[in-house]
Amino acid sequence: MREKKPDKRKVQGAETKKKLYEIAKKLFSERNFSDVNVEDITDEAGITKGAFYVHFESKDALIASLIADYVASADMDYKTFVEALPNEMPASEVILALTQKIADELVDTIGYENMKKIYQMLLTGTVDTEAVSYGRELYLLFYSILDKGIRRGEITSSLPPEALSRHFVMAIRGVSYEWCVRSPDFDLKEQAIEHTRLLIEGMKAPCS
Repeated sequence: MREKKPDKRKVQGAETKKKLYEIAKKLFSERNFSDVNVEDITDEAGITKGAFYVHFESKDALIASLIADYVASADMDYKTFVEALPNEMPASEVILALTQKIADELVDTIGYENMKKIYQMLLTGTVDTEAVSYGRELYLLFYSILDKGIRRGEITSSLPPEALSRHFVMAIRGVSYEWCVRSPDFDLKEQAIEHTRLLIEGMKAPCS
């Protein structure tokens, strides 16, 4: 039986889509989302605008795909960061270190303008909210830290670790939104740590 050859047009289409994606990723790493248009991407790729719309419904659709991939990659980086911390480090200190890491990522890597665009896309439904759902790896990471702290007797709460992890991530998300609304008169890194400390203080086990 003769082996079926791959469809040449499908292969070329997949290669074109990948090329557009990689060039867009490069351009967005150099400039804000709003400063890059479809023509910038297609010119760099040597591809027509018509071909772009064969593969992506819009620039926002391409950004949404990039965001989903970025979230998955960032969460793995956060997990690696936490796993590298000393096992004996108290849960409260691990949470603060992770919060600082997230805040650094938001400010120094994503940036204010791009965060505003991401919130806009989330609110309008352009980005699939699955990327920020409770099944996201970041929630599971907070869960594992909190669960460990509870089992060690470092943390006490009437809420289960599942609920606590949601509150920590919601706090970071809320501070991030406040940053988008009030920047430059709002220090995201400082406020993220302050709010996280407040949550931790409410869960510390009483000294014996």
